[in-house]
Formats: sequence, C-alpha cells, structure tokens
Amino acid sequence: MRQKRLFLGAVLVLLCVASCGKEESGERVSQKDTQTTNVISGSAVDAVTSKTIKTKKYLPVSCQEKDEMYEKQLQSGDYTWEKPLVVQNPYGNSPLTAYILFRTSKPRKVRVTVKGKDKDTDLNGSLEKTKEHRIPVVGLYPDYKNEVEISCLDDKDKVTESQIISIQTDKLPEALKDAVKVEKYSKKTAYGLTVISGQTTKYPFAYDQKGEIRWFITMTTGSYGVFPLSDQRLIFQTNEALTPTEEKPHTTQMYEMDYLGRAYRLYYVKNGIHHEVIEKEPGGNLFLLSSSIDGHTEDVVQEMDRQTGEIIQSLDMREIFDDTYEDMVDWVHLNTVSYNKEDDTVLLSPRNIHSAVKVGWKDKKIKWILTNPEMFEGTKQENMVLKPQGDITWHFQQHSVYEIPYNLDGDSDTRHIMLYDNHWQTKRKVDFFDGKEQSFVSVYVVDEKKMTVRQDKLFPGVRSIITSNCAYDKKQDRMFSFGGYLHPRINGQKGMIYEFDYSSGELLNQYSTKYYFYRGYGIEINWKDLAQPLKIGDGYVKGTLQAPVESKESEVPKEKMDEKKVGFTLIESVLYMKTSDHAISKIRFVGQTHHYLMDYSSAGKGMKSKRNQKYAIAVPLSGLQPDTYEIVVYYDGKWCDTGKEIVRNQE
Repeated sequence: MRQKRLFLGAVLVLLCVASCGKEESGERVSQKDTQTTNVISGSAVDAVTSKTIKTKKYLPVSCQEKDEMYEKQLQSGDYTWEKPLVVQNPYGNSPLTAYILFRTSKPRKVRVTVKGKDKDTDLNGSLEKTKEHRIPVVGLYPDYKNEVEISCLDDKDKVTESQIISIQTDKLPEALKDAVKVEKYSKKTAYGLTVISGQTTKYPFAYDQKGEIRWFITMTTGSYGVFPLSDQRLIFQTNEALTPTEEKPHTTQMYEMDYLGRAYRLYYVKNGIHHEVIEKEPGGNLFLLSSSIDGHTEDVVQEMDRQTGEIIQSLDMREIFDDTYEDMVDWVHLNTVSYNKEDDTVLLSPRNIHSAVKVGWKDKKIKWILTNPEMFEGTKQENMVLKPQGDITWHFQQHSVYEIPYNLDGDSDTRHIMLYDNHWQTKRKVDFFDGKEQSFVSVYVVDEKKMTVRQDKLFPGVRSIITSNCAYDKKQDRMFSFGGYLHPRINGQKGMIYEFDYSSGELLNQYSTKYYFYRGYGIEINWKDLAQPLKIGDGYVKGTLQAPVESKESEVPKEKMDEKKVGFTLIESVLYMKTSDHAISKIRFVGQTHHYLMDYSSAGKGMKSKRNQKYAIAVPLSGLQPDTYEIVVYYDGKWCDTGKEIVRNQE
C-alpha cells in the first residue's frame, strides 16, 4: 500500500455525538438497520391527525388546486380572444411567469413572443391547435411593463390576428438585485436563458443574453440547487427536510417541477441526496448521489425507479476501490454521475481522489480511471489507470465529469471526456500537485481499446476552488465554464461564467455573479408542456424514508422543552421537525399501548459540529399502529417533552 505521497489536509479528530451529555441507557437502534417505509400519497391521507401541530398541504396538491381553478375559469367561456384572463405568478412561486387564458370559436394555433429589450432577447414559443387556450408566459422582466405578443395562426402558420398583452411585474427580491454582471459580450450566446442555482444563491434564477434576470423561483434550494430534465422540467432539491449524516445533513426530498413553478411529484430518499440528480435516459429512471451513512458520506450511487421512487440498484464506492484512500468520512466525495446506455456504464467523479472513473453498472467493475498515474501507484487499481499520451495538465478536486456524446474527431474508438478542473487540493494533498493557481475546463480523448488518454482542449479560467461545472453546446459549437466559487473574489464577485468558441478557444462572452453557486446550465422553454393542465394523480409522493421502529420502553425521564427550539409541521402522514443540526439524536412516540423510536445518534459519530445550521427531519408516521402518541425528543443530552401529540387513526 503506497502512502508516502499522501497526507491529509486536516487532522482527523474524534467528534462527539450531537446530543452532548449522557446517552440513553437501554436499547439502541442504529440508523442503517432501521426500517424504511414507502410514503405513497393517497394511502395514508388523514391517517395521522394532530390538534397541537399545524398542518400543511404538499406542494403538488396546492398546485393542482390552483390549476383546477384556472381550468374552470377557462371552461366558463367568460374569457375570449378580445377579453383574455391574465394570471401573473399562477402557482405563487415563480413571479416572472404568467398564464393568458381565453377561448376561441374555432381551433387555432397560437404563437407567443415574450418581448425582450432587443431582438436577441425575445423568447418565442408555438402551441398546438385548440379552442381552449392556456398560454404560458416565461421570461418576464422584473419591475417592468412587459409586452407579450400572442398571434393566431392558420393551417399554413400565417398570422391571422395578433395582439400585445401588457404585464407589469414587481421588483426583484433584495437577494437577487445585481446578481449577474456582464463582463464581456461579443456574440449571441448559445443559451437564450441560463440557470444558476445552489450554494449561497438563495433562489434559483435564469438570466438572458444581456445578463438580465428573466426567471426565478421564490423557494430556497439546498446546497446543490436544481437539475435539468430532458422534457425541460427540472428537479428541485429542497432544504425542507434533511437527514443527519456524519458530516453535513443532506436533503431527503426533491420535487419534479416546471418553470411555471408547478410541482408534479415529490420524491423522498432515505439517506439523502447531494451533488447530482440526472436521468438515466430521456424520461427514464433517475440516477442520484447519496450516502452509505455507515461511517462514510457522499459515497453511493443509486438508481431510482421514476414511477415508484424505489431504489432498484446501488453502488457503494467501497465495492470498487481498495482501502488505500478510505481514511476519512468523506473519502471519495462523489459529485457527478452519468449513464452510457451503449455499454451499460456509469461515469463518476470521486473528487477527493482526483479521478474520473468509468464503471460497469451491472457488473460493478472499473473499466478505466482517468487521473495522474501517480495517484494509484501501488494500489490494486493501478492497472486500470489510462496511460497518458503527450503533455497533460492533470486535474485536482474536479467536478462535472461527462462524456461529450458526439464523435468530434471521426474516430469510433475514442471518447471525449470533459470536466471542470478546480485545480485545488484541500481534502487530499499529494506531492505531485503542480501548484497552478487557476482552474480549467479540460477535454480529454480516451481510447478505450488502447487504454490511453491525451488532452485535446484546455480552456483556462480564474480559480474556482469548489463546486463549478462545464457544458458543451453542439449546435453552436460552444464550451461553457461555470466557475461557481472564486477564490479570491474578483471585484467582490463570487462566480464567473465563460463562453468559448470550442474549435478556436476564443472567449466570446463572460458573466459574473455576486453569489457562490453550484451549477449553471442553459434551458429552452417547453411551451407545449406548460400549456397542459396539471394532473398529479394519486402517486404524487414517492420514495422511502427512515421509519420509527417499535420500542419496548415507554417511560423515560423528561423535562418541558422550550417551544422555540423545535418547530413541527404535519403534511399528510409525514411529520417535519425543524431544529438545529444534530441537536435531536432520538425521537420517541409514546402511545397508550404502542411505542416507537427514531434513532439518529449513529449519524453524529465522528461529525464536526454544524449546530449553527437549521434543518428539518422528516418522519413517516403511516407505519405506526393506531394510537395517541406523545412526542418526546432526546435534545442536547436529555429527554424533553415537546408538548406535541399525534393521533394515528384507524384506516
């Protein structure tokens, strides 16, 4: 085992359990061994009630209710081409959107143009022929009297009549003022709208060619923001519910949404989600990054059945690597996964071992490793490292490792791999680091038959030490570099976006942000999808959560808890408990004849204190036996009576 070249960036110390003080005596239930339960909407509605806890509806339900109201208004016949109904921010969380509703006597196709401040910033869409028109509007300017042109088309797509609808919008929230700055603009960008989200960017937003914000969501995301889907919807990671882990808590829930702010479904993931959610193939299952929560974090890839929320396959990094680098909690720090249907492989980015790795999804065998060969000298994986050809600027703590899905060089044996090279080494220092103080987008050419790699492109940028991503646009032959975490800041700006001509390497456009961000990407609006009524059905909640287990102990010492320390919300049969990170290590549900325990204490072992971070635990209650339960928590080393009570009703 080769250790001489490796040393940790920080000393590992033993860390205390979040519940400072004496541990509860008696039975212990580890997190990894606890039950899971499906939380499918409809099966447990009204099964849990409470007189002491406020209740709330799931977001898909509230969106459905609003949508049904708009459909009734449309069906009423009160709104016509001459007198349309304009609804701004129709779902309450996307202020720069609207609906225009009206009926026509005959089926008509409609074209919509959200007018920009110049032709380059117009947003255009076409809708299918119908009598009942639900015209989506996306891309309004804030604090502006917007003009939206709608035109009726005949069967030859010639305009028969048109009109301008004026929509006055409110100011941006303070958090988004001056969020984007144009540093250079020389040529129309490949993206009409560019989305920025995650890190300290409070609200996900999109800016246009001229750096003006034209879309945002007023819901705050988790650290990793939003992720695009093939149908131009998005996955929205929330910070509404998080699971305790050995380090920072990770969100356990995500919404499938569209850019109007409509939520179609909610997914729960028991061990949490972090850096990536991506489709296996268009419209197919979801790949996501999770954690083992077994002494380690951010080390697992999972495939989720999109229809059920079931995790159908997982890959723990300990299954493919030896223990050379298994020397800290966050030893691999997975930040990217993508799938290749052609050979049934996943491409992974284990940041903390400075590598890109291709792995068979079914056989779980490494196909190749892209890294400086010195990284794996003396390990069992040494022979899987690609052999370098020519000079290469090697990557360190990289993000955003993806295959460019095009044959760019005419050679069927090669694959082009792009990544964002942060070129930083805080977590795992190595003595072959070159010390360059800048970041790059690197494009490698991998010959899988010869097991070789050469560097094809290197797009330079300012130093961005964490987060960040890259993206290639085939249509315009552009490479985007999204530097999400500048160190040091540049004129106070924390993020930098470059758009290069891929072939020549010329820098065409450049934007900066005042917030750190996780990722950026370009979008197109799916106007036809947005024009359809929302139908969530019964299965709008999918997935699994850690569930309480039956307990023999009912009597525990307890004192009255300050109500300000823990917030409670009940959504259908899921209890949300808002508190400080790891302040609660156990929860008891004490009934008249039944008793249950939730135990999170194992997740706090070896964890650095994050007590200044607010988060919420989501607890599914549908598995409890019918009874009336007091809620008691182990908070800061002592049992406390919350004063809250839930009733599990007989279904």
